[in-house]
Amino acid sequence: MSDPEPCDGAGSADPSWTSARLEARLGAFGARLALQRPPLCPELELWLMSGDVDLEAGCRELVEGEAPPFWAFCWGSGQALARFLLDRPEWVRGRRIVDLGTGSGVAAIAAARAGAQRVFAVDIDPTARRAARLNAAHNGVSIETGETVPDDFDLLLAADVLYETGLRGFVFDVARRRAPCLLADPRRTGTPPVDFPVLARFDARTLPDVDSPRDAVFLHALPRLEGTPLR
Repeated sequence: MSDPEPCDGAGSADPSWTSARLEARLGAFGARLALQRPPLCPELELWLMSGDVDLEAGCRELVEGEAPPFWAFCWGSGQALARFLLDRPEWVRGRRIVDLGTGSGVAAIAAARAGAQRVFAVDIDPTARRAARLNAAHNGVSIETGETVPDDFDLLLAADVLYETGLRGFVFDVARRRAPCLLADPRRTGTPPVDFPVLARFDARTLPDVDSPRDAVFLHALPRLEGTPLR
């Protein structure tokens, strides 16, 4: 089911958004955001955690009960996937795309920029969904958001989701019964290897970088499961 507002309202591309407006829309961490251009896709500009924020102190605050603002960082895998789509628009042009665990929305925004027919960005965090819509509007594209993956789509985007056991099973089994998947994996310690050929490799660092020393991302194309009836 999609969120009631597919976009975050008129004027979202207005660069004069104040900290107070961002905080009202995105919660306490909204006041700590700044517009930034990810190194791998500088043609995009996102509201991300400001570089002058004390990240260590911020993490201590999270322990006190506020959900981690994963959406306030542009993770290396999301950047890599976005870069690939911007350079290879034929992967998404005219297709219905789902971005699983969208976070800041960087991959979803790249898919929309590359000509996708429809982009549905999925995240269990409602604040992430609001941030993704805000970032999409700022970049001049429209995306839809929701908490669950729709039944009907042409390609699943999945960036850095394999550390979640449930999501790993969903990507490799459930989702592939519906459509192929483009997977970006940073090969986190403890996650099983991906048994598919490497489609592309990117040097990528999270912005702001809370993910050191991780600095490489591997893209894999997972085909639709054979024997699954065509729609």
